[in-house]
Amino acid sequence: MKELGQEIEDMVLIREYLSGKDESFTVLYGRYKSLLYSYLNRLLEGDRSRADDLFQQTWIRALDQLGRYEHRQQFSAWLLRIAHNLAIDYFRKCGRLSQYEAGSLDEPESALDLPGRNDEPWRGMHREELERAISEALKKLSPELREVFLLRRENVAFREIAQIQKCSINTVLARMQYALKNLRRYLADWEA
Repeated sequence: MKELGQEIEDMVLIREYLSGKDESFTVLYGRYKSLLYSYLNRLLEGDRSRADDLFQQTWIRALDQLGRYEHRQQFSAWLLRIAHNLAIDYFRKCGRLSQYEAGSLDEPESALDLPGRNDEPWRGMHREELERAISEALKKLSPELREVFLLRRENVAFREIAQIQKCSINTVLARMQYALKNLRRYLADWEA
């Protein structure tokens, strides 16, 4: 229910901004800046300079298109979709789009053999070590799998991720499954 309440509040803030109340946008910016920056930084594998650029471009584009925002999806999903599109443009310009599109969905299931739950070496890690290990493991995922994982980590609903990635919810669920399997495999090889 909190999600619906916040979305209604977002709609009010958007209407206020569009009617000339600039401080309403400041509230929206404050609410979503961490989510957006974290998403971009991880999607771009820690390239802070590029993340900063796309962060600014996302907000500029959001401001330009705010009058066209339709309330069929949450504002956060709409904002992340803009960031996603800008990241795709970036990958295309630097020749990494094929890597982004290829993903690892066609890996045979046998390549994803997982160690038993009791054999998972990350169980005893300190939080900081685990974050570092996850960050390194995320760099090994294809961008589309990494994006699904990062969006879920930010509590974005699968339905919204499907809207952001312009695919079916079943595709998103499969991508999440592959991301988790690959992360488990990468973390099993990780040594602190």
